[in-house]
Amino acid sequence: MADQSTVSLARRLWRDYLVRYWPRLALALAGMAVYSGANAAIAFGVEWVFAGLSGAGDDPAPLGRVASFGPLAIVGLGLVYAGALYAISRLNAGAALSALRDIQNDMFDKMTALDFAQLRGEVSGQFMARFTNDITVLRETLNRLANGVRDALTFAGLCIAMLWFDAILFAIVIVIYAIVGVFVARIGKMLRGASRKAQEQAGDLTALIGESVSGARMVKTYQIEPLERARASDAFDERMVVLKKMAYARALNEPVIFIAGSAAVAVIIGVVAWRISSGATTFSEFTGFMTALLLLSQPARGLGTLNAVMQEGFGAFERMLSLIDAQPTIKNAEGAFDLPPGPGAIRFDNVSFSYGDASKAVEGVTLDISAGQMVALVGASGAGKSTLMNLLPRLYEPASGRIFIDGEDITQVTLRSLRARMALVSQEAVLFNMSALENIAFGRPGASRAEIIQAAENAAANDFIAQLPNAYDTVLGEGGATLSGGQRQRIALARAFLKDAPILLLDEATSALDAESEAKIQDALKRLTAGRTTLVIAHRLSTVKDADMIVVMDNGRIIETGTHDELVENGGAYARQAALQLV
Repeated sequence: MADQSTVSLARRLWRDYLVRYWPRLALALAGMAVYSGANAAIAFGVEWVFAGLSGAGDDPAPLGRVASFGPLAIVGLGLVYAGALYAISRLNAGAALSALRDIQNDMFDKMTALDFAQLRGEVSGQFMARFTNDITVLRETLNRLANGVRDALTFAGLCIAMLWFDAILFAIVIVIYAIVGVFVARIGKMLRGASRKAQEQAGDLTALIGESVSGARMVKTYQIEPLERARASDAFDERMVVLKKMAYARALNEPVIFIAGSAAVAVIIGVVAWRISSGATTFSEFTGFMTALLLLSQPARGLGTLNAVMQEGFGAFERMLSLIDAQPTIKNAEGAFDLPPGPGAIRFDNVSFSYGDASKAVEGVTLDISAGQMVALVGASGAGKSTLMNLLPRLYEPASGRIFIDGEDITQVTLRSLRARMALVSQEAVLFNMSALENIAFGRPGASRAEIIQAAENAAANDFIAQLPNAYDTVLGEGGATLSGGQRQRIALARAFLKDAPILLLDEATSALDAESEAKIQDALKRLTAGRTTLVIAHRLSTVKDADMIVVMDNGRIIETGTHDELVENGGAYARQAALQLV
């Protein structure tokens, strides 16, 4: 997405997220008004005390009254100041954290809605960085924005006090701070670009570390630890350069504000002597003015650093919006209808697809699969088998041609109803860090415990699940880390049994298993495939030789079809492969 201005990003943040919590923010704003008023009152209180002590001014207070009410007034103002500060912080934090939660929900909703190709087009670390690093940066910005409003009100209140005490001295202060504002704005502009780069680097680092952890077995076996350390070191160095640039820029803010304050004080001291000698001001008024000026330094520093933090936060928010605003390219057609119930007959009609390069992953495929048939797709890696299977649930969209299920064009039916008709079991069983019961229940949310256990029994998974520490309530760990490969695959099969869909997609479901696990799963697969339209991808021909039809693919095209016996008798590509495997 194109770079957006700070104003447009701030408007979007308010309109889409913060405005939902306007009652809290309105109360916080009222607290800020009380807080800024207390600050200004301190300056007037100091002027009143000094006027009384010096006997100067138009109506100096008697010393007794100063001694009695002066300390009480200061303590009272301090209590008001502290109470308002606590209320502001609590109300702002609640609104900011609620808004951040809403942003995370929107990002996750959009991430799950994006197409398979869109998700694969960006490394997972970039997605994770948006939910972690970017959210942290924006949280700091929201906190500082709230403080910025408070500081702005306080700044305005103190400016009114200084203007009341001496308009000429106030004009000097404003001119000095206006000049400083130009430099602060330039620093903020530079930080915006650096912040965006830093967030991208955070995503790349997350991906790199994730690869090293998930690939630890390969890293250690091939002894490539030095290579991984070098990759990480280069990434850390690159990130350090950007973070240093940001840190050095931020470091300029407060010194610049401090110099401005020092210059203001220096000029004022020079001017005030002439003002007092000419009778234009009094010492007590000067004391009140200086108190206000000294109190002004804190909100001035806050406002000076706010721009830097705001630019970093809006850089992060811009990255979040790039996900929130992303639109899936595969979605329901206008007037899409639910796929009517049917037995699951499939037709590929002259289907072609490519991943964006010149070569086609699937080209001119026409294939009829009768309801209840088991059809095996075989061929070398890259022949187009997985691509053809992925086109069926519309994970990708064909460049040309059409696909029908029970006579209905799948682009005209709702994605929800289309995918409800299919169950997938892949080579790598996908399990979540949840209980065995919950992992199986994904097949049909809302299924009863009895139905889930029955599905596990059908998948030959009940026996080992019952032996787990908490049986079906045992948390399986990330990716099912506590289970063997065969056990993970049987959980995935149980999920497919529970879904009970008429179309079954099996993508190398037994290729990575030992002989004993494969035997158990093959028995379960016979029960699962009975009466269902089944599309199978397999490299081991022994697992598919009993299929109703075998489809041989090469370079995205179908080159042979038939039963095992027919293809062996033909003496083509399948027969040559069978001669190597089936001895």
